[in-house]
Amino acid sequence: MLTRSQAIDNIIGQRQPLVKKIASVEVKLKLLADMLQIINQLRQELQQQIKEADINSRLANLDFNSLQLKITLQIDELCQVRQRLSRNCLTIGIVGLTGQGKSTFLQSITGATNAVIPIFKSGDCTAVSPYIYHHPNEIYAEVIIHSDQTFIEEVIKPYYQELDLGNIPQTIDEFSQPLPEFSGTEPSQISIYQYLQKDYHQNLSEYRHLLKPGEPRQLPRIPQERIYQYVCQRRFPKGDLISFEHLVVRDIKIFCPFQNPDLGKIMLIDTPGFHSSQLAEAQLTKLREEADIIIFIRKPNPLNIGWEKRDTDLYQTAAKVLHNIENRSFMILNRPVASEDNSEACQKHQTTIRDNQINVVRCEIVNCANPKQANAFINLVLSYLGNNITYLDKQDARSYQRQINQLQIAINTELENARKAWSSGTILNDRNDMKKFLPLFNKLWSNLTWRLDELLTNLDKAKTDSREEDLFKKQVEIIIQNCKNDTIIPKNAPINQIINRRFEEGDWQGAYAKYLYEIRQRIRRNLRGIDKALNHYVERAKSQVTDVLIKEGNLAGLTDLRGSEFIKFIVPLLPDHLKRLKKAFKNLSNFDLSYRVHFHYRIRPYLDNLNPIKTNLQLSPSIPTESREIKAKEILSYLEVLQDEAVFKCQEVLEQFSREPTHAVFAEVEEFVDRVLRTKDVKDEWQAFLFQERSKIWPFEFGVNQEGKDRQQWLQLIDKAVAANQLKDMQFLN
Repeated sequence: MLTRSQAIDNIIGQRQPLVKKIASVEVKLKLLADMLQIINQLRQELQQQIKEADINSRLANLDFNSLQLKITLQIDELCQVRQRLSRNCLTIGIVGLTGQGKSTFLQSITGATNAVIPIFKSGDCTAVSPYIYHHPNEIYAEVIIHSDQTFIEEVIKPYYQELDLGNIPQTIDEFSQPLPEFSGTEPSQISIYQYLQKDYHQNLSEYRHLLKPGEPRQLPRIPQERIYQYVCQRRFPKGDLISFEHLVVRDIKIFCPFQNPDLGKIMLIDTPGFHSSQLAEAQLTKLREEADIIIFIRKPNPLNIGWEKRDTDLYQTAAKVLHNIENRSFMILNRPVASEDNSEACQKHQTTIRDNQINVVRCEIVNCANPKQANAFINLVLSYLGNNITYLDKQDARSYQRQINQLQIAINTELENARKAWSSGTILNDRNDMKKFLPLFNKLWSNLTWRLDELLTNLDKAKTDSREEDLFKKQVEIIIQNCKNDTIIPKNAPINQIINRRFEEGDWQGAYAKYLYEIRQRIRRNLRGIDKALNHYVERAKSQVTDVLIKEGNLAGLTDLRGSEFIKFIVPLLPDHLKRLKKAFKNLSNFDLSYRVHFHYRIRPYLDNLNPIKTNLQLSPSIPTESREIKAKEILSYLEVLQDEAVFKCQEVLEQFSREPTHAVFAEVEEFVDRVLRTKDVKDEWQAFLFQERSKIWPFEFGVNQEGKDRQQWLQLIDKAVAANQLKDMQFLN
């Protein structure tokens, strides 16, 4: 059975593939954001230069600013997810209302003392959310203090919103003015107002000097004896604060030795006791990308049996903020010592939890002050994570993937609007250009038609060319030789190795079956090497088409790319309304030949004899007096025969289809030529496309003026952004 430390390591290890994929998408989103910024800057410059009112209006209507903001927010969220999944520890957040036993529970599972996790009888004491880490040798804290602006935004603003106090102060000076009067009658809200007034407002002069302009700042390392100043709210008997440092703490990390070192790779987040579910939202938002699991702690009142509205409000607030909470949260019903016996109330809460729309993985009754019970509960949580972490992480990631997919569509739509914003419609009205263009186009069309038909004739002849057949067979011979050389059959001391394998697998049949599966797998892996030869045929055909388009279509000026990359480049360059031409180039660009698609299903039946269930060479029954060497020799001879037979049959099958690649290539190119030359109205589409790009195709005849250069630059940037905004590149989930 795995130790807790090993279980945590396993959970962390399962996350790494997803982490790498998310990091890759982050990089691509950043590149896309940079491209959109460049396009937006050019748009602003062009608006000052372009005289045509309709083009200027279309450029003005483009909204790249909001897209850049959405990308930035998406990158930030992905970064937070990746950082959580990349940690070498698991994070557990502890959530509950005031006085429920959260700090007591943390002391029980870590062995920490009051110096680190304070517990006082005088009421709530945890004032901030400390992040508690295991450190074997030392107790200390790292504290980050609010800046003046983050204090207003993150601490004061939620109070004003919760109490509906009117205009939210924007600066410390504005907050120092008299507080607005509060006219509410709800007792809980009166309590919140008094907390804002007595703690934060009346004591502003006591802590204001700690709030500096700029960014939040980190204090020097805080020793053990001073940690309580930044974590807990200590008060005089009448309720006035004794110390004030905790009021300005933004983040605090506490490092201390855990009593149970096998929990060393767990980080704990102790949230302050919440007086209001609305005020809890700000703290819970911080947990959203930090915590892997949430543990709610509730101590039922023995005199008031049943869930209260504040319980359901807190859960609903958490459900609104935290992802997939029903699968990422547990509930502890705190049953303390006998003198506070609330066992009946705990049982009542446990049986009615779902009736109150509080949905968690498990709800358990635990004495938070009992280390044995507290640690048993942690074991339950870790077991759940170990069995479900991959599924849970993918569930969380799926919501982000949906957001990215929607963003990708929105960006594509705006890029298409950008392409259309500076359409060639106004230029098409230039009759002088059209007069020069038509004779040039007619000559190009004649040459292009002739040469593409000639290419088809040559490809048709290649179908019966023995040299093409020999080329494929030569590649097959190399692959077959690899199949023969790459064998699992032992070369040195084979008999001894087979005997050892028998003991590893438990019996002779198990060893034999394992060898057969491994031989079959190696043959399959080597056969995939045929893709290299198939890719050669595909790339050569696309290069031949490209050569005709470059020479006879005069398209060299569009790009320096050649071969399949040229075909791929043309696809986004073609406007969507030229649908026949665009589809022809897209189909050719996507054309591919592969072993898995075209040959695998033909080869597979000839590997059935390497299937232990189907093979015609079954091991003879073992005889007790039979020596191990004889049995091992039997297996060795069978393996050699079966491998040789399978490889020979594979070679036969592949050579039977040696002409297939040239046939497939011819069919694809023929389809392309038919679409680009003979489809109805496709000549008109060629004319529209070539006129659009005339300055690149005939630079001497249509010298590019400044407007043409600007438009060319604009469209090139749009093309690059479209290429960077491919949906397949934005996927981190299969």
